[in-house]
Amino acid sequence: MGNNYWNGITTKLLEWKPSLTKEVNENGWSPLQCAAHFGYTTIVKQLLDKSPDKPVACLGIKRGKKTALLIAAKRGHKDIVDLLLSYSPDCCEQVDDNGKNVLHFAMMNKQDYYPGMFLQNDGLRVRGLLNERDAQGDTPLHLLASYLVYDEEFVLDDRVDKMGLNNNNLTTKDIKFVLNHFSKSKEVGIGPLSWVPGDKKDNDSSESKDSKDNSISKLKRTGETHLIVAALVATVTFEAGFTFPGGYNENDGKAILAKKAAFKAFVVTDTLAMVFSGVFLTMFGMGSMVVAFMTGIYAVLPHFSSFRSLFESSAAAFSSSSIIYLNNFKNAEGLDA
Repeated sequence: MGNNYWNGITTKLLEWKPSLTKEVNENGWSPLQCAAHFGYTTIVKQLLDKSPDKPVACLGIKRGKKTALLIAAKRGHKDIVDLLLSYSPDCCEQVDDNGKNVLHFAMMNKQDYYPGMFLQNDGLRVRGLLNERDAQGDTPLHLLASYLVYDEEFVLDDRVDKMGLNNNNLTTKDIKFVLNHFSKSKEVGIGPLSWVPGDKKDNDSSESKDSKDNSISKLKRTGETHLIVAALVATVTFEAGFTFPGGYNENDGKAILAKKAAFKAFVVTDTLAMVFSGVFLTMFGMGSMVVAFMTGIYAVLPHFSSFRSLFESSAAAFSSSSIIYLNNFKNAEGLDA
């Protein structure tokens, strides 16, 4: 039986009893939600036409409060999403019991498609929806990262907050790193990482979940440590800004070594160290702080001092070891660009 048959049956039923649009089955699903789930666009339009009340489009399932819009978004039925929003634009503001909006559900689709296509609808290109947090503090971009999907249209949208933190203080890049690293080491065969062989058994799931939770906990501890280091760098560099090497001229209050190139380099690197620490670029902040220290010492030492020669050797050794460390760190952790 083709679609025309079911469309005809729907028409006759609605002519007989229009109130069927508000009826729900034993699971709390309305006809509109069922049609949205299966992707019956024509039937969705019939139900909306026969129901002049806006609440029908916004009616949520009793368990979970999922509306037809949320269901259609999760199933990837863009045409139905557009249709529902054309009848009831306010539906996009509704969330389920876990605080997930229509864009959260769009990211949860398991089919081979790109959720950024929903942004072609102007009603969904709202900053509040793009960056809205659910009960776990996850934005739609957090969920997209958890499925290791790169959607250029969504990710590159200027209104999307790429540095937002969820309740675990993780950014989208943190989540992607943890899951990418975890999937390579554990060969996860469940959930969004199911590209590996599908012969995994259910008893692996608890072990996989524990390992994933441990990875996230470890990342949180690392983040807290970086926050402390960033605060220390900011404190030291702030203090250095008021205690210049060489001191001040008693007459005009200016730095005595202000005309020296090394002193100028000290001021620049000290400023960079403080700025980098302020935006949590800890490694750059620490590097800039060390360079500031080196240039400060260089500026005040005599040109032909044995201490100066020792200092230059130490500076070269530090620079080389820093480059080697950063290169090894990147290779060991498998950080992606």
